[in-house]
Amino acid sequence: TSHQSPTTLFNAMVNPFVGYPICGAIWYQGESNHGDGTLYTEKMKALIGGWRKLWAQGDFPFYYVQIAPFKYGAENPYIIPQFWQAQLAAQEIPKTGMVVTTDIGDVNDIHPRNKQEVGRRLALLALHHTYGKKEVVAYGPTFKSLTQEGGQLRITFDHADGGLATRDQNPLNSFEIIGEDTDFVPAKAVMEGASVLLSAPEVKKPVAMRFGWHKEAQPNLVNGAGLPAVSFQAGKIPNLDYLALKAPEAASYKLVYDLDLSKLGASITYDTDSSTTLKGAFDRIAYFIELRDQSGKVNYCYVSMDAFTDDLKKIGIPTVASGAFFQIPVKGMKVISSLPTVPSGDYGDGGNIEFWPHNYGPLNVTKVPGASDSVYDHGDQIAEPADGYGSMQIHHPKAGSTIFAINHWVTGPASDLGIGNSTGDSRDWTFTQNAASYTSKRLRVLVRMK
Repeated sequence: TSHQSPTTLFNAMVNPFVGYPICGAIWYQGESNHGDGTLYTEKMKALIGGWRKLWAQGDFPFYYVQIAPFKYGAENPYIIPQFWQAQLAAQEIPKTGMVVTTDIGDVNDIHPRNKQEVGRRLALLALHHTYGKKEVVAYGPTFKSLTQEGGQLRITFDHADGGLATRDQNPLNSFEIIGEDTDFVPAKAVMEGASVLLSAPEVKKPVAMRFGWHKEAQPNLVNGAGLPAVSFQAGKIPNLDYLALKAPEAASYKLVYDLDLSKLGASITYDTDSSTTLKGAFDRIAYFIELRDQSGKVNYCYVSMDAFTDDLKKIGIPTVASGAFFQIPVKGMKVISSLPTVPSGDYGDGGNIEFWPHNYGPLNVTKVPGASDSVYDHGDQIAEPADGYGSMQIHHPKAGSTIFAINHWVTGPASDLGIGNSTGDSRDWTFTQNAASYTSKRLRVLVRMK
């Protein structure tokens, strides 16, 4: 059995001590299960309950350590904050407490070296709870309540002993707010007694907030004892529909396909597929793609055009099964984009599409205006096999611009996704293999009925 097996670890390192009298336990764990999410809380309940049953000494104290911030490669930056919340929730178990480490970690070292401070903070918990020294401050600021005050949010904290402060004497950081029609943005944070007032000029009516909500977060909010605040979020986070918010024209269109692009693969299963139930002729087709990057920012692009086919099966991801095969100009193209590199506006008859499941090369054999013969862009050459790399690209050749691209979808997280031109060896995102870099990604395809 591997040394990583739970039973091996328990039998070799814990079971020999069962039966010896103990005053309590401290728990400082590794990071391999940091993707457990809320399940972690239940695992902690089982672990602590199991140990207490074995020792038969009642509910002995169990103090544990929050895992430290770390880069974790290209992993979704919000997985760790969700795990921190699950760790925090384990304090609901009687006679437990958690040490916060966001201020003493090292995002470049998964084993941060300042273990002495970790030990000191564990001792504070034991002194306060186990040994009855209530004058010892054992916790940093902890969320108590949220109230709306006009265009601001007031966050009130428990454990603000000695008042709120910053550990580095710089302005407060790591606070973000979100509105009913805006995404999360960094907030100006002002300390007032045991509370913090949050605002941002682009959020007129904030409804929710989050603090330290990133895998690399190292917030500077502390109390008078120098203990850090734990990461949290509060309020009702709106489920923003960027299509409805940003592309009002789409209200007159019908949804044909909706696809979570994290589900790309050798076969495409749409979350919504109305291609067989939607009846009647249509005169325009629209695409809406939204990509959330590692910082949490959502970039989007809406593009509509005159219908280039009358077959709904051919307007989604151009798989072999779809029968889609288009390298043609399109007319009446309109664009709404969050990126300045893809200006919003009426592009008229200046668009073109490259939809096919085939392999392709950069040679501009169809003589698309402005296309290169050596760089993958808006004028590529189709090649065999038919079930090849795959291209779903919309372009504006006059500007030498890719509007958006979805390529090599059969590889799932290694597919190519992007809005605007890519940099490097291609302009149409070919070979970028970047899909996994987005924390969320979605495509919707719509038509306007005649």
